[in-house]
Amino acid sequence: MDRQADERILQGLLQNDCRAFDELYMRYAPHVEAFACCLLKNRSEAEDLAHDIFLKIWENRQSIGHVRSFRSYLFRMTRNAVFDLFEHKNVRVRYERQYRRIGDFVSEDVAAKVASDDLMMIIEMAVEQMPEQRRKIFRMSRCEDRSYQEIASELGISTKTVEYHIRTALAELRKIIGIIAFFF
Repeated sequence: MDRQADERILQGLLQNDCRAFDELYMRYAPHVEAFACCLLKNRSEAEDLAHDIFLKIWENRQSIGHVRSFRSYLFRMTRNAVFDLFEHKNVRVRYERQYRRIGDFVSEDVAAKVASDDLMMIIEMAVEQMPEQRRKIFRMSRCEDRSYQEIASELGISTKTVEYHIRTALAELRKIIGIIAFFF
């Protein structure tokens, strides 16, 4: 997926070439859908969102020539579409909180490329989609700086259960960060 191929495809779009659009769709739709699905936790909504994004690309194909990095452009479109979807569901307020510590699961390379506010919103959206127990344990550990033992004691569970939930939460977040890294 090189830059020259993207430029060739985008030039084809400017000339209303349906084959160029098909190639663009086949190349990028699975990545858009995977990213959206990680955030939405709903394959059907992710598929719809991906289709809507590519419909917008086709409808706006004449203005797409100014795009320097199609992957970054596509990431922003996807991110914005997911944010809009959550906003329409009237839950955006939850996603404006920030974590004090994100270093455990976000590489400096990705963090440097994604605006920290956007990254924090994406992380918060992902955390909100976690099962209630995992979300609570994750926040107690990462936001309140509580030890596994303290969390286990307060919730009446074993430290192994706490470890499992933290490990699983971090794996989910790493997956999302990995998908984000594709766009850069």
